[in-house]
Amino acid sequence: MKKAFYTLILVMLLGVNYGTASTPENHEPKAAKFLTSQIHHMLGEFSIPDEIRGSKAEVRMAVDKGNYLRILSIETDNEALKSYIKSAIDFERLSKGTFEQGVVYRIPIEVAKK
Repeated sequence: MKKAFYTLILVMLLGVNYGTASTPENHEPKAAKFLTSQIHHMLGEFSIPDEIRGSKAEVRMAVDKGNYLRILSIETDNEALKSYIKSAIDFERLSKGTFEQGVVYRIPIEVAKK
């Protein structure tokens, strides 16, 4: 009877230990996710020209002290897409999130076809 009691106590302790080990921690969303969602919103404010539909670009950007976006480079074959991205998001102020100075973010952009 004592062995069964001690075994039951041991099983209960191990069950509690396993239950607390798998408790997820609360993580803050990454800064790149905030940045990507705000860029998507900024690009959606303008009408999209037909000549850039289906094009892709990779944009490297940084955020300065005043939470303004600074485009460092845009890699794309479509010059119209390059000018569209520059006019839509370069020197725009971000509304939320704390971003580190000196971090270069790489954001892929693909314009959907109609």
